[in-house]
Amino acid sequence: MSGNSERYDVTIIGAGWYGLVAARTYLKLRPAVNLVVLDSDSTVGGVWSKKRLYPNLIAQVKLGLFNYTDMAMPGTSQDNEVTGAMIHEYLKRYAEDHDIIRRIRFNTFVERAAKTDQGWRLSLRDLQSTVSFIDTAKLMVCTGVTSIPSMPTVKTLESSIPIIHSRDLGVKFHDLGQDKVQTVVVVGAAKSAYDAVYLILSMGKRVIWLIRPTGAGPLAILPSKLLGLSSIAVASTRLMTYLSPSILNTEGLLYRFFQRTVIGRWCTGKIWDVIAYLSDLHAGYSKDDHVRQLRPEVDRQRLEHSTLPLSVNANRDSIFWANSGLGVVTLPDFWSKIHAGDVQVIRDSIELIKHDSIILESSATFAADYIVMCTGWGDHFSMFDAETKAELGIPTLGERHSKDEPTVDVEWEKYDLEADQTVNEKLPFLASPPQWTGWQTNHDQARKRWRLYRRTIPLSLAEKGDRSLAIMGQIHTIQTPLVSEVQSFWSILYLLGELDVPDSDTMAQEIAEWNAWTRKRYLSQGQKFPYSLYDFLPYVETLCKDLGINSRRKRNMITELFQPYKPADFEGFIDEYLARDTSDQMK
Repeated sequence: MSGNSERYDVTIIGAGWYGLVAARTYLKLRPAVNLVVLDSDSTVGGVWSKKRLYPNLIAQVKLGLFNYTDMAMPGTSQDNEVTGAMIHEYLKRYAEDHDIIRRIRFNTFVERAAKTDQGWRLSLRDLQSTVSFIDTAKLMVCTGVTSIPSMPTVKTLESSIPIIHSRDLGVKFHDLGQDKVQTVVVVGAAKSAYDAVYLILSMGKRVIWLIRPTGAGPLAILPSKLLGLSSIAVASTRLMTYLSPSILNTEGLLYRFFQRTVIGRWCTGKIWDVIAYLSDLHAGYSKDDHVRQLRPEVDRQRLEHSTLPLSVNANRDSIFWANSGLGVVTLPDFWSKIHAGDVQVIRDSIELIKHDSIILESSATFAADYIVMCTGWGDHFSMFDAETKAELGIPTLGERHSKDEPTVDVEWEKYDLEADQTVNEKLPFLASPPQWTGWQTNHDQARKRWRLYRRTIPLSLAEKGDRSLAIMGQIHTIQTPLVSEVQSFWSILYLLGELDVPDSDTMAQEIAEWNAWTRKRYLSQGQKFPYSLYDFLPYVETLCKDLGINSRRKRNMITELFQPYKPADFEGFIDEYLARDTSDQMK
């Protein structure tokens, strides 16, 4: 290796929820470790960094559910709302209190990560395009999935219309507010699109909302409260872990009742029907206005294929399947503003931008002053080349490579077939998921299977006894901070060689079953990510079982079943592990 590189014991990429707690945990376990955190932004926070904040940016999770286990989020707000500014300040203080700030190298983009005999070599680029190198024994990739914008290629002809990604709303907010900007085009149907539309309508602008006719379609959205109870709090109860069929939760009396009996599955379906009906009613999809076109695709196509009148067909599916993702209403006037606002929803795609006009594929044409692309996220694993991605078992995101699967000698076709059968047997609710037309995402993502044990460890490296890499933050849940903390601890113990993993066959089976389950459970979203929206608690419980930590932390059976799980319930779990480990060593 060349002599102009820096050497570290541990390098962490990303300074958001996962990166900060990974640094904090590693330093807690190994205070003398030579550790550096790299982040392409200028402040901590990841998606909650300072320059990505804008007015009305509110987390979908309430106060008390969106913090680390050992540090409560201070402050009070209306209806326990957690604002973007609150989260940024919280993460900043967390990094300061745990002496992480001085270890972070901001405005540093990791262009390449290459495997070496001693670990990994990273090629870095700063704002001045200066290239430098780091050699590290351990690498923790904590980039999350919202760091690299995905910008569709659009043909332009002498166009002067500004085009930004939703990631840049914070820095472009004042530009959008100018008087000369009257009509704004919002492209996309993810939660960021809904937030952008709300923000732009709050500025008194006109919105033309473009949603492509193919793909997963508009987002499913829960009201912030269900029958007076916080939606996220309800989803954080152990009862919900039995009502949401999960491959991680296939034991016990309640599982057998709700998932393996006909009457239990009927009850489960009816509960989800009620939740879906209340969500539909709250959104007002049945009103005769533009919001009708925002009905999620699963529901829309189901209604089109149904012979029952709309009022009779109450079994709406989008809240359960979350095919296009799931959002939660964050502001009390969210739907009323979208209903009353100057909004035109068009199911079409941009063909050409010419001068100050937008021409759609349908040939429709209109003038616009600004375009906000809410078109998702790109390759957050761009630091790995295609061959390395194939080796590690992470998606290639559109790249074509001769190796679609990891090079480890595993018969994935056999494991995938067996896993599909296992999920159908254990979770009959998922045996026949809805299949509608137009879901290109399902087909596009079919080859992009994740091959990470416990959603963090590449099987190909574990097979060789190589404990140099952990990939964090790819699992999607409703409680990011708690999951990030438990996943980080599990992964660090693995990197340190203090956590045993099973044989290759067992790990391959676990990976295949997860992929089969999330693909059936969450449809298009399950194809794209290790999606586990309603199932964070079984995932945390699985990691705790590996660690020998008690995951049932309520006072009695009633509270265990009905009281929401919060990060505070797991306070001190690392110290519990360390105390037990010390006790075991003394025996």
